[in-house]
Amino acid sequence: MGEVRAAFAIARKDLRIFARYRIFFVSIVFNPLYQGVVPAFLLGTAFAVGGRSLGLGETTGTENLAGFIFLGGVVSGLVATAFWAMAMGLRNEMDNGTLEPSWLTPTRRDTFLIGRALSGLAIFALSQVALFAIGIAFFDLRFSSDIVLALPAMFVAVVAMVGVAYFLGAAVLILREANFFIDTTNFLFGVLSGVAFPITLLPGVAQAFAYLLPTTYAVDILRQQALGATPLFDPVLEHLALVVAAVLVFPLGRMTFNAAEHRLRVTGGLSQH
Repeated sequence: MGEVRAAFAIARKDLRIFARYRIFFVSIVFNPLYQGVVPAFLLGTAFAVGGRSLGLGETTGTENLAGFIFLGGVVSGLVATAFWAMAMGLRNEMDNGTLEPSWLTPTRRDTFLIGRALSGLAIFALSQVALFAIGIAFFDLRFSSDIVLALPAMFVAVVAMVGVAYFLGAAVLILREANFFIDTTNFLFGVLSGVAFPITLLPGVAQAFAYLLPTTYAVDILRQQALGATPLFDPVLEHLALVVAAVLVFPLGRMTFNAAEHRLRVTGGLSQH
């Protein structure tokens, strides 16, 4: 319970800092809109025939372009939360000079990432509410109420992405200056997950990597329930693959992060950041 309280205290601290920089907070909310959702939507609209996205319908089973793109934006935001709010949050602590003093407390090191996950998910939820409101108001975003049936899959995807963030956190500790690494891998993770286009359009080798990512199945399940899109595989198998990914990635990521942190304590590398 002490670690749980510590995680919530870390989350409150992060949210309090975000609240002090309101313009920055607004930019985080709208960043997915102007960097990913709107360009993808406009590109898809440019290839529409008579106002219908026939190619999308043939490939995915739905012509709902707005729904396809905006739901991809949900998973893209989840990926960004794991990469930037959690993993790069460690780098921000280093830059602020607060990482080493924080780690002198009795709190477990991996709890700091859980706390950042809680604050990141809170900001993610607010940004998605704003994103959907804009989509409904200006982009004719429509989807089925069955989208609620995808919530368990999204919860499992969150657990899996926390595990991925542990791996990334270990990389940030070892690399120290990891901005380029996080930026590049965040982009590739989103592309391979199919957030902006069907992964069936990817080259064969890229598709093989895409099927290893939990977010690939999360976004596919989300589009199935909300838009009636054709699933990549049997939905039962997709749910099973998502659960297996979460069960494997979370503990392995946590072990990797703790091993990286132990190495820094042994070598004294933490003080070199």
